[in-house]
Amino acid sequence: MTLRSFSSGDFIGREGRSASTCAVLTRGFAVRQKLTGSGDRQIVSLHGPGDALNFQNAFLGVPDYDIRSVEDCVASFVDASAIRALAAERPAVARSLLISAFTEASTAREWMLNLGRRNARTRLAHFLCEYLDRISLQGHPADGKYELRLSQEQIGDATGMTAVHVNRMLKALQTETLIKQLGRFISVPNMYALMDAGEYNPRYLHLQESNA
Repeated sequence: MTLRSFSSGDFIGREGRSASTCAVLTRGFAVRQKLTGSGDRQIVSLHGPGDALNFQNAFLGVPDYDIRSVEDCVASFVDASAIRALAAERPAVARSLLISAFTEASTAREWMLNLGRRNARTRLAHFLCEYLDRISLQGHPADGKYELRLSQEQIGDATGMTAVHVNRMLKALQTETLIKQLGRFISVPNMYALMDAGEYNPRYLHLQESNA
């Protein structure tokens, strides 16, 4: 295992570049992204500490997405051949890899629904619920305030909105007292109300199975 540090905005992995290693995020926050031919970005998933970033490299070789840090990060890199050997020798490892792949597919389906069929308010509320669930795996802050580690532009790239539209929707959620925002920090007075606004059910994340 090799530890590598990345600054905010660095690429941890690049689309189309053959890779012989697999990475696990050990500190910080990162995203997977896809780019159009003209360079427009679509963020397709969120990743926090403990998340496998590109284990498909062990079996497919060439990634179809970029992985980019949104803050200072540390990732652990393991040789892809070692992952393949472990999966062949240890059924529990192979099962974990399958669970990870199936969970990614489940999450992708939910993001497709969110982008394709929900209005901007619902879409943003749903996105915030998933974000809070993911960072809560690291523990709830004592003051109830969570750092919003993504910029409004990055949130827009994840939800199919402009930064201006994201700003409007954040203000709308604040007006409805669904969230409270102070700079880069947000708190949620009633999580169930925000989940209802976002039509959010964390079932698609399969957090219990993934953690196990």
